[in-house]
Amino acid sequence: MTSERGWIGSIAFVVACALLAALQMGPMVGLLGFRLTGQFAWTLNGAARDMGVAALLLLALLARSAADTGVKLPASARWALAMVAAYTLACLLDPEGLILSALNLRRLVLVPLLFVAMLAIPWTAPQVDRLFRIVVLSCAAVAILGVAERAAPDALWTDWLAIDSYTAASSLDRFGQIPFAESGRYFTHDLQDLLGRPLRRMISSYLEPTTLAAAMAVLLTLALARQGRGHPSKGLILLAVVAGCATLSKGFIAYLLMLLCWRWVGVPAPRHFVALVLAGCGVALLANPLRLEGPLEHVAGLASALREMAAGNWLGHGVGAAGNLADVELDTGAESGLGNVIAQVGVLALLSLCWLRALVLDVLAAAAARRDPGGVWVAAWLMFWTLTYLFSASSLGVGGNALGFMAIALYLHPASRPHRACAR
Repeated sequence: MTSERGWIGSIAFVVACALLAALQMGPMVGLLGFRLTGQFAWTLNGAARDMGVAALLLLALLARSAADTGVKLPASARWALAMVAAYTLACLLDPEGLILSALNLRRLVLVPLLFVAMLAIPWTAPQVDRLFRIVVLSCAAVAILGVAERAAPDALWTDWLAIDSYTAASSLDRFGQIPFAESGRYFTHDLQDLLGRPLRRMISSYLEPTTLAAAMAVLLTLALARQGRGHPSKGLILLAVVAGCATLSKGFIAYLLMLLCWRWVGVPAPRHFVALVLAGCGVALLANPLRLEGPLEHVAGLASALREMAAGNWLGHGVGAAGNLADVELDTGAESGLGNVIAQVGVLALLSLCWLRALVLDVLAAAAARRDPGGVWVAAWLMFWTLTYLFSASSLGVGGNALGFMAIALYLHPASRPHRACAR
């Protein structure tokens, strides 16, 4: 049994490394491949991530069936599985067309399934250490590439790499037809009234700034955890802050402010998860009568979903029938991750909040049990994701969000030894 679990762990390590490469560099590889060949298949590079998650799930199932480990999955994993089962059942009972249902269900369940798979695979302690190092170093490489491309002229993307042709070629990209200079994916207009012009956003190898900001939040979080354990990390912290701010992500900037407030006045801390969620929902409901637009429409998206559920639509409109990837002109939940989920599955969306609360408690409990001074920083990334989940539909994307949940799964794994992994 031990040898069987050993080869499963070895294969899973190779698959996890390939998945990390696909998460960090997949979009850029797709762009370069399309630029050189003009083949549509390169626009489907996201399929590599899906196949990586599926492979890890299969290996996790093999490992769990190969031997009775006697080790139960933590509460957060059980909540994740309950959430996935509920969303899948809701999709099957009220399908909204095969493609729309599949696309939206993927956004709802892929990351929690990855989290469970990473927990269930029988990693060894050295494998966990190496995976943590790969996450940190690959994030640093993405940040450096991003700073370099941001300093380059826009012609890098428009002329040399022809990014407009690449995004337009994908029928799955709803905003792919928008020209580079007009796209909110590459430019922000939030400060245009003040500066007189839009500002270009750093996109690096992700080719978009929002899930890239999540990856930079992962880098910042793990660098702070490393420093908390006594390992010098000022360079990584500075790189993460510069690159994260260069994405012009409101979520990343708010995360920085949250961390500063936490260290200076003690709130909000990871243990304040419930209060953070309630405060976010309260702000959305109170601000909604103001008819917010532009950068504040994310607040209105959450409020609209909460109002509709309170009005009696407890089961939502169905998976694929609402949210940012729906074909219908339905504003309910738009631009909010939680709003998107409520609009589709109604009260079942509360399972995601139960999962997040269990994650916070599991990480804090593991940090206390190991006497790990860096563990609380690992839990802090969940404050970032909770904030973006409340107010940004980008929280349902894979990319950098998957990195964060992979890191948390590795931290919770029985083989994790953060006090000995100096690269974390």
